[in-house]
Order: sequence, then structure tokens, then C-alpha cells
Amino acid sequence: GGALSTKDRLVPYCVFITPELGRVGLTEAEARAAGHNIRVARMPVSAIPRARTIGELDGTWKAVVDRDTDLILGAALLSAEASEVIGVVQMAMLGGLRYQQVRDAVITHPTMAEGLQLLFSDAFLE
Repeated sequence: GGALSTKDRLVPYCVFITPELGRVGLTEAEARAAGHNIRVARMPVSAIPRARTIGELDGTWKAVVDRDTDLILGAALLSAEASEVIGVVQMAMLGGLRYQQVRDAVITHPTMAEGLQLLFSDAFLE
């Protein structure tokens, strides 16, 4: 195959600090600058049941959603296991899932990924 490039591809990244930082897609500022009408979800990691069971309560999750299409535009996760969960967000974005499909999915319990259901709930989505 030819040369591969990350141009125009959805590439997540992680910084392996404590807690981990995982990012994918647009930031809130980038989404606004691109002209998207957005909703922002913000949630303390302490709201996630798995975070409580493993005693890793530090951090915050944030996601940006297009208000008109309900598509996930980006996310930043600062928490234990963020490097794992950001891949779930990337797959949802690549698959063109609306945030409600992630929110309503049956996700293994108890896992940090289960926190995505909370993040996209009315309690945390503006």
C-alpha cells in the first residue's frame, strides 16, 4: 500500500499522566470556530460508579455535541483509564453515532466506559 497519512482522519491521543488524558475530535473552541451550534457535556469523574469502586475520583470528562445533528464532535477525558475510554468515543464518532445511541447503549458494568452514559445524560449535557 501507499503512504499513510493522518490528514482528514479522526486520530485520538493520550497523555499518560496521573490521571490519564485522552482526547479526540474538536475542542469546544474549535467547534464554535467552525460554526457548529453545540451542546457541551461536563461531568466530574466522581460521578462514575467504577471510579468510586477503584478509588480513582480525580478528573473531569467533557464532550462536544452538534446541537443540530446530535453527532459527537469531540471529547476530552481526564481520568483513570481515559486511554481506554477515548477509543470508545472515537469508534462512536467514526460510526456516525448520535450521542443518544451512546447514552442508551448497554455497556459492561462496572466499567469506566459506562460513564459515557452519564456524560451524555440530561444531568450533564447543557
